[in-house]
Amino acid sequence: MIFRTDLALERREIYKKANAIENEIDGIECNEERVNDRVSITRVNITNENGEYALGKPRGEYITLDVAKVKYMEEESLEKISTILSNEIKKLVDKHIKSEDSVLVVGLGNEYVTPDALGPKVASDIEVTRHIIKYCPQFVKEGTREISAVSPGVLRSYRNRNIRNS
Repeated sequence: MIFRTDLALERREIYKKANAIENEIDGIECNEERVNDRVSITRVNITNENGEYALGKPRGEYITLDVAKVKYMEEESLEKISTILSNEIKKLVDKHIKSEDSVLVVGLGNEYVTPDALGPKVASDIEVTRHIIKYCPQFVKEGTREISAVSPGVLRSYRNRNIRNS
């Protein structure tokens, strides 16, 4: 099956529809949490090889935060959404990374293209602590996590192109 999306949630829906599956796909667990009237969080867990095959993605937990009418939200509502997203990221970090481990944040995307600019914008707002902990530990609260960030931009691949040297 060819997918035109990378979201596990959408791939699950497409696969179920294409294969006339009413219940859940073997190897897939899915649950939705309604946070409020505008926000829902859906977690798709791929638990075995059959789930990997069905969605074309490796085993793991895939989280989709769906926000209705975000374009028309006022600042206060956007702050609440940011807190919800932040809490989800914190849960993932706590689940997979020890509190003393270092973290590298990679802000992928193109800062000059609006739909693709989230990665670079987030990376630029990350409180990077690695250098401060290393060189000025007296200015950092004990237990602060070592965080690094990079925003490499987007590279274009020239594979399958006819490139001539002038």
